Amino acid sequence: MINSIKRFAAGLLIAVLLVGTFSVTNAEAALPKPGNARFVKWNNSKFTSCRIAWNTVSGADYYEIVWTYTDGSHWNHRYQYNSYNYIDITGLDYNHVYKAQVRSLRMNGDVITDKSSWSNSVYITPWPRSIKGSLKGESDVRLSWNKISGSSGYNVFLATNPNGTWRWNQSTDTTATATSAHVKKYSGSKLKTYQNYYFRIVTRRKQNGSFVSVPTPYDGYYSGRFYLYVSMKYN
Repeated sequence: MINSIKRFAAGLLIAVLLVGTFSVTNAEAALPKPGNARFVKWNNSKFTSCRIAWNTVSGADYYEIVWTYTDGSHWNHRYQYNSYNYIDITGLDYNHVYKAQVRSLRMNGDVITDKSSWSNSVYITPWPRSIKGSLKGESDVRLSWNKISGSSGYNVFLATNPNGTWRWNQSTDTTATATSAHVKKYSGSKLKTYQNYYFRIVTRRKQNGSFVSVPTPYDGYYSGRFYLYVSMKYN
């Protein structure tokens, strides 16, 4: 009788272990997070709409996309069906840098049954677009522009042809409030009269201690242009 009880107990223990092993083996694998989340393009030159994309996740039914100001305020989100690995975000405030992230979802009808961790952060960085210019001297043009909250200062580039070579002119202080610059030279030489100068005011942004590239709306885009002329008086 005692031997029978021992055999029964051993059989019960094996059954429990097998059931436990069976449940682990048949569990669904953890849902991976979307890789390589990235900024793709601006959809307009007003910096109010853009496209971001990510790598497709096998087994995902939907993706959830969240974007906020860099301080975490002004939270927005949308869901995207799994046949798309990008989304066009609209209604952006062109005075702010945004941060966006993506995660993959597994669904059972309308119920979320699994979700991944969030992807890497994607930064949406507009350029200033409200720009003023004034002449402060014989060859001194002062440019001023709107603040881009969440930025790390601005770069000024000049060109004599917007579809040609753009030359770096200067960088402001690394604060969002450094919203003006004096342009006195082009390519190391004094500004010429009756010459069109095109300029770009490009927002700077630091990530992990280093400045990162900020995409232009399109190749020939420029923030504005100016030229100098001689005013003459006759008696």
